[in-house]
Order: sequence, then structure tokens, then C-alpha cells
Amino acid sequence: MAGALRPVVVLMLFASILFLLAGVLDGAYPGGPSWFTGTAADFSILSYLFAFVNTVVALFVARGSERSLVARIGLAGFFVLERPLSAFIFGEKPIASVGTHLLTAAVELIILISAVRVWRLGHSLAARDVDVLFSLEGPSPAAPPEPARRRRERPNQAALRPGTAWLIAVVTLILAIILVADGAYEGFVPGGREWSTADNAGWVVYLFAAVTLTIAVRAVHGGRIALRALMVVALILFLERSFSPFSLREQDPVVLALHGLAALVSLAVALATASAIRGRPPREPASVQTLEAA
Repeated sequence: MAGALRPVVVLMLFASILFLLAGVLDGAYPGGPSWFTGTAADFSILSYLFAFVNTVVALFVARGSERSLVARIGLAGFFVLERPLSAFIFGEKPIASVGTHLLTAAVELIILISAVRVWRLGHSLAARDVDVLFSLEGPSPAAPPEPARRRRERPNQAALRPGTAWLIAVVTLILAIILVADGAYEGFVPGGREWSTADNAGWVVYLFAAVTLTIAVRAVHGGRIALRALMVVALILFLERSFSPFSLREQDPVVLALHGLAALVSLAVALATASAIRGRPPREPASVQTLEAA
């Protein structure tokens, strides 16, 4: 029987193909309807970035990197929400493109469930079985009995240092405030501009702020998956805030300043969470062997 990670890695690579296909179907190619037109449809180009990031993470996961597997769990959670939303809010798309987006979301949901299962199983096995579990060639060991699993399972979270927790909370709150200020300045307030899913899609900054704050609530309590998910979301926001002014051909200096400031604070959030992950208290001796870090 194939290793426990093989189906997950295969699904990740399949998802990369779907991301590339979505970009093409959305018209994100030279001369296409979504190729640097100065509208919200230009966000379709991000599908290529998602495909690249997904492929790189899949390669690290295939090498047995536990950190990359946890990062991919965070990415899967993001894509499960992002793919259906991007199918409808960033301009009109052909039926084939909408279907590809929804199929990708379904695949990402399967990846999320499968990756969490593998990660939890890896934390419940004896050290000699971990290499087999995270091998693409070896057999998948059977899960131990429930009582034994509970005895050997490591906690999913550990308390962060107060200073680190406050730093993550403060910079994330600042990021959310900047995103909300950007939306309000562009007129997406009651009685302001029309909220649409085509040219006037700037209101999605409110969604970005809500998602970031929701994840941060768990991250400041030391949640292992939440910390990595927050880091991934912050890096995505850093790229999006840096890229979108050029894609949309924005010239308003205030909007440009808000985008640049949000990009910098997003990077600060990513660095703070990365520091928290590296500076977590040492784990208690456990039966699970630490996997090779990516």
C-alpha cells in the first residue's frame, strides 16, 4: 500500500494543474481579457502564483517536511474559501472557469481533510513508524488503539511568551485597521460606492481583515496550525497588496500609500508569527521523531 503522504502529494500536484487551468480560462494571458486591464479581473493572474507556491510546498511535503505539511493545511483552508469567492467576485467568468474554481475548492477540501489526518496520525505513532508514515514508498502503518493514541499525542498548542502574543495581536490589528481604512477611503461605506463583483470589488479588503483577525484570535493562544495559517495569509496579503496597485493601474497617492503600508505590516505579521513558531517552548519528550524541516 502506498505511503500515507502519496495521495496528499498527488492531490497537491493536481491542484497546481487546476490553478494553471483556471488562470488560462479566466483570460490571464498576454492579450487576454484579464491581462493587466486595470480592472478587478486582473486578480486572475494570482492563480499562477498559487500554482507555483502550491507546487513548491508539495515538493517539500514529498520530502517529509512536517512544517510544510502544516503550512499546506493553512493554504488548503485559505483556498477552500478563496476559490469559490474568486469564481464570482472578480468579474464575470465563463462556465468552464467557474467549474474549475469550484472543482479546485473541492480538491482543496479533500487535501485539507487528508493532510490533517496524516498530521494527527504522525503525532500518535511511535518514532520507528514516523519515517514509514511520511514516506511516499513505504506502507501506511495502522493507527494505534485510541487509548494509546491519547497517551502519546502531543498538544496542538503551547502558550506563547506574553510579549510575542502581544506583538502578533498588535501588528495584526494594525493590518486590519489599514485594510478597513483602504476600503473606507475608496468609498465602500453605507451610502458610498456601489459594491459589485466586477470593477468595484475593493470591498474585499473587509473580508481580508475579518479572515486575518479570526485566525489571529487562535494564533495568539499558541495554536500550532493557526500560527502557520496566519503566516501564510500574511504572506499572501503582502504579495496581493504589493501587486494590486500595478495590476489596477492605481494612481491615487493615498491608495498607493495604504497599499504599501499594508504590505509592510503584512510582512511584519509574517515575521512575527515565524519568530513565534521558532521560539516556541521546547516540546516534552514524545514518541514522534522530528521530521526534517523544510
